Amino acid sequence: MSQDQVSVKEEWVLGPENTPFYTKTWSPRNEQPKACILFVHGFAEHIARYDKFFSILSSSPYLFHITAFDQRGHGKTSHTPLTASSEQVQAWKQEGKSVKLEKNGKRRTGGWAKVMPDIEWFVKRESLVAKELGTRLFLHGFSMGGAQVLAFVTRPTSPPSKETIQLLSGVISGGPLIRQSKPASFVQVKAGSIAAGIGLGNMLIPTPMDYSHLSHNDSTNQECKSDPFCEQLGSLRGVADMLNGGASLDSSAGWNSWPKELPLLLYHGGEDNICSPEAAKRFGENVQANDKKVEIIPGMYHEVHNELSPTPENLAKTIADWVHARSGQNTQNGVDQTAAGQSKL
Repeated sequence: MSQDQVSVKEEWVLGPENTPFYTKTWSPRNEQPKACILFVHGFAEHIARYDKFFSILSSSPYLFHITAFDQRGHGKTSHTPLTASSEQVQAWKQEGKSVKLEKNGKRRTGGWAKVMPDIEWFVKRESLVAKELGTRLFLHGFSMGGAQVLAFVTRPTSPPSKETIQLLSGVISGGPLIRQSKPASFVQVKAGSIAAGIGLGNMLIPTPMDYSHLSHNDSTNQECKSDPFCEQLGSLRGVADMLNGGASLDSSAGWNSWPKELPLLLYHGGEDNICSPEAAKRFGENVQANDKKVEIIPGMYHEVHNELSPTPENLAKTIADWVHARSGQNTQNGVDQTAAGQSKL
């Protein structure tokens, strides 16, 4: 893969509730994209951490157009938000648009009551991009985001609407936080939920983590540890919704709510010490999708995409082959032969 094969674009967009969101797009520079992907990142991280992996997926032979956004409370959206003097804000106001500038939003996500409408807004936006490019749209999330994209299509009530879900040609969930490998106690989770429910949802709490559990790649582990955007803090509301929302997927209600005609690819490191691979496998075994594939990758930790080579390259091929097989595309490296209605567990 050569960097000159990939075009990378950074852009602030005026999203839900007139909130500015930082976005990044990776796309093949000189070739027509074969599919579009909207990506949802994990807890206490940001989209720039995926530069290397998404450059692989956007270059030949895979040729994906990938868009990602820093969620509320995360990355540039909340750590270095736009201000009244920002060029983008001035331009929006000249166009007569209202802009809600974020103040003190670091790690304050607003919980899933904000997350799900945000994802829906971006799905609708990217569906127009996919239509313009003549391709199909897939929704991909990792870790916290991996659980959020599963929850997005299994929620009993809107948002999202059924019409929005129908804009998707498949869902990819990586290392989803359905259950923690070493769960917080019931008392801790319950206490956090109660505190969030009585108006303390924006209170920040430490969420300590052993960075060596991210991957076998010491370089990327240390980069994350020293990254100020990856500081291990979370709001009571954000953490409570992340844990409770993930756990809700580990149930017959979650499994049976899956739209049967919507394809699912789920992958997880087999030795993940952060998010439970057993819970991911259980979801894959029980979810009522006609077309599903589950890859439990032996020996790998949480961030499979950041593991030592050739694991990220193999993962990229797994994702690309699966997407291409569901978007009428091929790659020179072969096509996933998993037929619709089959699952690989």
